[in-house]
Amino acid sequence: MDTNPNKQLKKLCLIPLFAILILSGCSAEWHLSKAVRKNPELLKANTMIVTDTVVTDPIVVKDTVTISQVDTVEIVKDKFRVKIMRSYDTLIIDGGCDSDTVVRTITVSVPQLVSGESGFQRVQRYTFWGLVSLLLIGIAILVIRKSVSI
Repeated sequence: MDTNPNKQLKKLCLIPLFAILILSGCSAEWHLSKAVRKNPELLKANTMIVTDTVVTDPIVVKDTVTISQVDTVEIVKDKFRVKIMRSYDTLIIDGGCDSDTVVRTITVSVPQLVSGESGFQRVQRYTFWGLVSLLLIGIAILVIRKSVSI
């Protein structure tokens, strides 16, 4: 086992340094601002159009009345149709609405990307890096004191 205190201290100093390097990184805002600089089209408001289709069922009405003589009358108005067929003593009425398709178009405005950091985030970032700097300065002072005292 290594009993040299300087080597042990150096190893102890490297652990927080590596932890700081691994745990710190670029924020999402930094990556977003860099992406916006490369492609300003990201900030344009996008509009999505959704088309919804509804198909209604046909409505059919049938009725029978009995009279004499033969004749057929058909009435069509918009989507509604009625057909009256008279055959001697039978009257057949066939009517209804044909199936219909309703198409509805909805326009949805998609919010644009918001880039930038708030004042609180800026203070938080500066506080973090200030504490990291103080920690590194403290470790450097300890290393220098140990190396000078030996």
